[in-house]
Amino acid sequence: MKFGIAKEQITPQNPVYMHGFGSRTHKSEGVLEPLYMTATLMQADRSLLIVTIDALGSDRSFVVGIKDALKSAYGLAHEEVLINFSHTHHSVFLTGLDPSLRRGGYSIGQSGWAYDESELDYAEDEAYYVLLRDTLLRMVGSCYENLTEGELQMARGSSDFACSRRRPDGTGGVRWMPYYEGEIDKDLFILKLAGQAGEIRGIVYCYGCHTTAMGSDNYKFGNDFAGSVSARLEDRYPGAVAIFLQGCGGELKPRPGAVEDEFVSCDEESLHQVSNVLAQDIIALMEQGSFKTVQCQFRAELCDPLLYTEQLPASFYKTIAEDPQQDDFHRSAALRTVKAIENGTIKDRVPFYISLWQLDKDTSLIAMEGEVTTGYALKIKRLFGNGSMIVLGYTNGVFSYVPTRQIIGEGGYEAECNYYFGLHGPFIPEIEDIIIGQVAEGIGRMSK
Repeated sequence: MKFGIAKEQITPQNPVYMHGFGSRTHKSEGVLEPLYMTATLMQADRSLLIVTIDALGSDRSFVVGIKDALKSAYGLAHEEVLINFSHTHHSVFLTGLDPSLRRGGYSIGQSGWAYDESELDYAEDEAYYVLLRDTLLRMVGSCYENLTEGELQMARGSSDFACSRRRPDGTGGVRWMPYYEGEIDKDLFILKLAGQAGEIRGIVYCYGCHTTAMGSDNYKFGNDFAGSVSARLEDRYPGAVAIFLQGCGGELKPRPGAVEDEFVSCDEESLHQVSNVLAQDIIALMEQGSFKTVQCQFRAELCDPLLYTEQLPASFYKTIAEDPQQDDFHRSAALRTVKAIENGTIKDRVPFYISLWQLDKDTSLIAMEGEVTTGYALKIKRLFGNGSMIVLGYTNGVFSYVPTRQIIGEGGYEAECNYYFGLHGPFIPEIEDIIIGQVAEGIGRMSK
């Protein structure tokens, strides 16, 4: 096989309103560490492209625009491109040029949370999109021009770096607290790209955990623990590009940041200490793990089913919008939802990308849109996995949380924050059946 890797900084040059924490009240205040975009092109019987972006996520306007541009420039089909977001809460949420595919409710140019969509001007967002699009096209061109003969190798390990934030309250519900005993997907995968002489050119590490070691009091750009981990790996393996792929970490936070019954936000110094825990697990796997060579017989599919929501009345959200105890973020989101219900633009279903890649007959990758919770990774691997299946979230867009049937039944943040995202109500429990069914059908088609 052949591969090419490119990496460039994408840190906004001017202060913008970061996304990820609703309690933020003003624009960014400098740079803790640069934000990056990477492109990894793998070419065998067909080409596959992995793009990673240090951002909270994006809507369809961004993803479709980027994929259309890649198809026009290089002939890459939509299913041959994965765009994975680190989900750092110290960056921005991305949109593109097509307003019909825009999630709305946020702009990098805002000075506070908008109570009406008409208050938002997306000129800065669109300019940033064009910058990222053109930068990525140049990067992918460089990948094609500098394709290197080599090998793709994979190793599977385990890490206790993540911890559930959904502790059962004893009455069928949950509290936002560290749940150390909670079952999570602990898989740590490394895809290693090596040249013909064995030199390491790329280290793609895959793990699911919210990039929220730091808290809402940080107004500096950065990629949270993933940025520190990647920097550590690149220092240890000179000449290699370290690339983080975000897994199904919807309800997971860094365990080293948990102290008894609460999560404690890191400052700049403690961030590196927390990040070092995951870095050490990756280094141990790099140096002691059992790597197998992937035979690189590529297949790719892209499914796009609809996920449906309940339909709560406008009065439910009016109560939130009129509650003086709520902050601007929650009140503005509730008010936008009320207006959308009243004018008929509210969403009670959303499309949901599921990418399925077969890297060889034994090695596969399932990547889903949104803040996918860890239960999906566990279930997909139990039903279809063979120890060589990577399951990702935060891929090809991040519209909303994607809770399991169990989480929907328990309630709590991941199940009930639908109005942040312009949805009519919580997802119906049957979305789990839709997702698992689509994965099963896709795997079946690829195995023929």
